[in-house]
Amino acid sequence: MKTAPRVSTEEPRRYVRYAVSFTAEISAGGQLMICDGEDLGAGGCRAVVLFPLQKGQVVRVRLKSDRVRLEPTGQAAVAWASRSPPYRVGLCFSDALAEQAVPFMHALLGPVRLTTARQG
Repeated sequence: MKTAPRVSTEEPRRYVRYAVSFTAEISAGGQLMICDGEDLGAGGCRAVVLFPLQKGQVVRVRLKSDRVRLEPTGQAAVAWASRSPPYRVGLCFSDALAEQAVPFMHALLGPVRLTTARQG
């Protein structure tokens, strides 16, 4: 299944995000949440969380999919968070998690473009 990237000419992100379903296990404040992921890129993701998180908060993340054996695990920072239900967060992966996310993305989506940089 090919998924078209959501890229605009004013895209502020460094990495392309793809609308794809996956599970994000997020540990924050001593609690583990099993969350639905909504979009994924090499540098981060968006997920629906069970309780609100704070911008700048560091969390532990594990990405999972029934279609992929890889399970990237590491730290991420909350880049933004909604204040009302359904609670959503944008996570910015640590360098180590971003490195693991690339093969996970390729296994899930195929050979997709990773960065928003224009190809000349």
